[in-house]
Amino acid sequence: MSVSSSALRVARRFQASLADQLETRINQLLADLDPGRGRELGQWLEDNFFFLGAKTPKGQKALKENVRKLHWFVKHGLAQSQTPERLRDTIEGVWGEIKPHLADLTRYFSTEGGKNVPKEITLGGNTYVNVSGFDEELLGKYAKRIETVFDSLKGWRRKALAGGVRVALAGPRDFRGTSKGTYRSSEDTLYVRATPEVLKRSGDSYASVEYIIVHELGHRYERKRSVGIDFDKPEWWSSQYSRKEGEAFAELFALTNFDITGYGSEAVLKRFESVMAGREDPIRPGLPEHLKRYFTQ
Repeated sequence: MSVSSSALRVARRFQASLADQLETRINQLLADLDPGRGRELGQWLEDNFFFLGAKTPKGQKALKENVRKLHWFVKHGLAQSQTPERLRDTIEGVWGEIKPHLADLTRYFSTEGGKNVPKEITLGGNTYVNVSGFDEELLGKYAKRIETVFDSLKGWRRKALAGGVRVALAGPRDFRGTSKGTYRSSEDTLYVRATPEVLKRSGDSYASVEYIIVHELGHRYERKRSVGIDFDKPEWWSSQYSRKEGEAFAELFALTNFDITGYGSEAVLKRFESVMAGREDPIRPGLPEHLKRYFTQ
């Protein structure tokens, strides 16, 4: 199907107007500093520019930080301030830093830059959300890499993938501390900190990228499938981290998937595998030693 030259001109005018739209919206906001208008502008920035992820085009660090500042002040700052007018100088100052670089903003942080930057792709029945604004090729690399981790799930653990997993490839600001991944049950979404480290195979050792992703899938399994056991009890503790409330099951899920030992009692790991594989009644744990003699005579 051919596209007429007039249609192409219309498309180009629409693309070229992205910076103009931003300037118009900013001017409208500065006219009254309405928090509702600010929230709309913040969402519009998210929908049209890629500035929240970890990836920063060469030489564009300052521009990216200024857009992030503008985004926060208009979407959150105005709503949190009892006197929005006090933020006028701040917003005008940040906008003044951005305005001379609108060409770079559209070139490096939007689809007008010439690269295909999909919002999400589907692979292996799983959906990968492009929070970091990767181009199509790099997004595909991350998705394929995470698919190899999903493929490492053994036996009954593969039920954690039921219905397809929604994976958000996000940046550092979406995490606390140095976490490489987290499962947000409210969104049923696995957030992965999309840095070059994720693309490398780090082995199946404790706290590796692979381990953390599988650990977070353990949380999804526990949420999606009622296991009927209180794994937070001390009898199920394995690693030191498992003693944190809500983490024991996910730790056992990952430790046994990779056959990792040295973190707690091997007897606990074996019993967990036996229970989850259906080889042991989880409601009737083994008898205490001091009672066994009454049932073995």
